[in-house]
Amino acid sequence: MVNLPFLCRVLALLSLVVGCAWGAIAQAAPASKYPQDYFGSPLDIPLNLSGNFGELRTNHFHAGLDIKTNQQEGLKLYAVADGYVSRIKVSPFGYGYALYITHPNGYTSVYGHMKKYADKIDVYVKSKQYELQSFSVDLYPDSSLLPVKKGEIIGLSGNSGGSGGPHLHFEIRESVSEKVINPLLFGYKIKDRIMPSVAGIWILPLGDESLINGKHIPLNLTTKVGAGKCALKPAAVPVVHGEIGFAVHTTDAYDSNSNRCGIYRVELRVDSQLVFAQRLDRLDFTTNRAMNAHTIYEKFKQHRSSIHSSYRLPGNPLDIYETLIRDGVLEFTDDRLHTCEYTVYDFEGNKSVLPFKVQGSAKAGVPATGPAPLAVWDWEKDNAYTDERVRIAMPAHTLYDNLDLTITPTQKIQNTCGPTYLIGSNYTPVHNAFDLCLRADKVPSQHLNKAVVVRFDPDKNKINAEVTKVENGWLCAKTMYLGYYSIQIDTIAPAISVIDFAPNMKGRGQFSMRISDGLSGVDQIIPKIDGQWVLMEYDAKTSRLTYYFDSTRLTRGKHQFELTIIDAVGNKKVYSSAFEW
Repeated sequence: MVNLPFLCRVLALLSLVVGCAWGAIAQAAPASKYPQDYFGSPLDIPLNLSGNFGELRTNHFHAGLDIKTNQQEGLKLYAVADGYVSRIKVSPFGYGYALYITHPNGYTSVYGHMKKYADKIDVYVKSKQYELQSFSVDLYPDSSLLPVKKGEIIGLSGNSGGSGGPHLHFEIRESVSEKVINPLLFGYKIKDRIMPSVAGIWILPLGDESLINGKHIPLNLTTKVGAGKCALKPAAVPVVHGEIGFAVHTTDAYDSNSNRCGIYRVELRVDSQLVFAQRLDRLDFTTNRAMNAHTIYEKFKQHRSSIHSSYRLPGNPLDIYETLIRDGVLEFTDDRLHTCEYTVYDFEGNKSVLPFKVQGSAKAGVPATGPAPLAVWDWEKDNAYTDERVRIAMPAHTLYDNLDLTITPTQKIQNTCGPTYLIGSNYTPVHNAFDLCLRADKVPSQHLNKAVVVRFDPDKNKINAEVTKVENGWLCAKTMYLGYYSIQIDTIAPAISVIDFAPNMKGRGQFSMRISDGLSGVDQIIPKIDGQWVLMEYDAKTSRLTYYFDSTRLTRGKHQFELTIIDAVGNKKVYSSAFEW
């Protein structure tokens, strides 16, 4: 049976220790510990969100607010408080043009996907880009170099980096710990009278002998009402036995906004006892990838389903859980009917409630069986495996749970140089990078330096090349995924195509080229005019390189442009042409 008397004793003891009831903890708003009138708005338009704090994203919880910019670039961005520019990162990926301002109250504000920095910042950045001969830079100016005042213009909003459309990514971090705090805790107000939507629940077998309706497979039950007082679609009450976990499929929305955002808080009660609660107030970048352990990883990879599990895998290091009895693992070994209830809150306190029932069963199941594993790996220990074809070394705490290691030959990847292997499961998440080596004896010796380890993602139907090194007859890579792996050879040079480059560019302000590489990926971009390196902005999502004419660095007249692109295995493409400006 569910051990509810034990839960009651634990809850009572903890209540005495902290001096308050669990119900009070569940409803307490921690905003009072954060300054409410210190930070201003980063924009001079009403704040409207396309994404919120804690939303489930690929391999992470979203660490800030995505603020809409009226579907356009170029809106003025303002420092939200006095401080100094402490970091500037420019990248064709991630946050693109990003700016970090450290404030005297112990917090740092972050502005991502910018289009342009304010002039004094832009001059500094460009000088460093030319000094380092790199578009991508990560700079840490001295605290006295770039001071800013509250309300000062620090740049323009944009769509740079990995952005999927014009918006501002905005964060507030603790300056010392680098932990990121939900910006809404600082008093920012977003119109929200809409209750969270609950699409359904999942019931999952967590033990070898666990059963759900007599089977050792997860069960999904969907709702007929999406918000407020929800109800499951009519179905027989599930019969459960053994160690069981629950999960809820839920999202939120804001007024006059079609974007689906993340929820703030989840509570789960079983037979009226609070057995699980989570709250998304702060996140730690060192553990943020464990979002994969918090959700049902397979469903997220397949459908990006916003599913929050109410149990914790043993190696899940997240600290978002307020109440977590027995790691959320519920044991049903009786023949009683159990009443359960999910309550889901958004930040403004709007809530949706979903009651449901499960029928316990004393009938034990037959332990689940599968192929005999090559090894049983303990998530808390260093693990390694080697045979004549595959070599794996995985540090402790890379897995979220113990793993029955299997390596299965398949035909999943085509045009390979050697076998393809399914290593573990494509749907087993890992937290850290680990070493994977494949024997290279099928690779012709003349192509050994052009060979790369590749991973196939069946959910995206995409092949990804890993950064690869040759080590004594093996091809070795560091990767952060289990799944399908093989070897491919890349002998094809990158491609360069002209967008608007022309021999006569008098009166022009810019020109652009498009670059791409078919397998190993672009590694080096070397643009030159008259033999001297020049700055070209790189937008990876559009594969576009753009040069902006700068009269302080380039004279009027005739010039020679040369662009060299080198991929990760050394294949090179050069474009060269004269022009007049």
